[in-house]
Amino acid sequence: MAFVKGFATQTVYTANDNGKGVKKVDKGSDPHVSPDGASVAYWREGPAHSTELKVAAVGGGAGETLMTNWQEPFELKWSPDSEFILAERGGELGKRRLVLVTVATGAQKVLASGYFTGFSFDPEGKEVVYAKSNSQNFPPRSNVYKVSAAGGKAVALTSDNLSEYPLWGPTGKIVFVKLLEASKRKYAPKNELFLMNPNGRGVKRLTQTKVGQLLQGLLPTAWSANGKRLLAQFGGQDTTYAVGVNVQTGAQKPILEATEQGLVGAALSQDGRTVYGSTGGFEPGSKQAVVSVPWNGGKPKVLVKGASSPSWSF
Repeated sequence: MAFVKGFATQTVYTANDNGKGVKKVDKGSDPHVSPDGASVAYWREGPAHSTELKVAAVGGGAGETLMTNWQEPFELKWSPDSEFILAERGGELGKRRLVLVTVATGAQKVLASGYFTGFSFDPEGKEVVYAKSNSQNFPPRSNVYKVSAAGGKAVALTSDNLSEYPLWGPTGKIVFVKLLEASKRKYAPKNELFLMNPNGRGVKRLTQTKVGQLLQGLLPTAWSANGKRLLAQFGGQDTTYAVGVNVQTGAQKPILEATEQGLVGAALSQDGRTVYGSTGGFEPGSKQAVVSVPWNGGKPKVLVKGASSPSWSF
């Protein structure tokens, strides 16, 4: 596992999945452990305030810079074989590029350009699914696309201009967000989760969620290995907490409490029985800790005190 400690200055650490054997990596944030557990990708501020994607061995010590102008570091995705990374490259403003980075060499391949709202690999790492719009207007007019990891022409899976944050599941289903009820709500549409096949067909609504006017709704986080359980995050103004979703019925429940600064879900065990994350919301503070929690609820087990932004390999 990997995690961050510190407030004004943050440092990335790695450890065993139980929080033992802590190793210091480097100053930085937003760590992502590779699926094979050998490497950790993380964000660091470089010269002239540049944003760097760095990769280090989990045994400790600073890593090498693979890419600069890295944006939205929390969205990074590793390929299942740990050989490639999906990340956004560009400036703070304007269109960005979705790039496939070869970890061994640092080579970059541009897969798409636009304003992105989520992306992921298929279970074999051969294809990539992503959502993008062509402008920065809000709410985004976003659709989901699929493209070969080798590059080439993308195929649109949706055309409603309402779809974003696709997450490819282990059984072939893709879960994604639809922005609904914009005309009925005062500030912005709400998020609901939908499922579809890899060809964009068989679209089915998964969740029915009560979302207050100042809240956003659900974003998908992680699947269980059998595809029957889905970890999601409910959020909005001053509110965030992890939610468990039954993929067969759409039933949902908070993993802990439905509260303002609740559990931030980061990972789900392969059997779907344990949720891993951090307490205390997204903002750094004294109440944060890296924890594990039973899917059905219960007292969190503290793995690392005073830590946040955890990542695991399973």
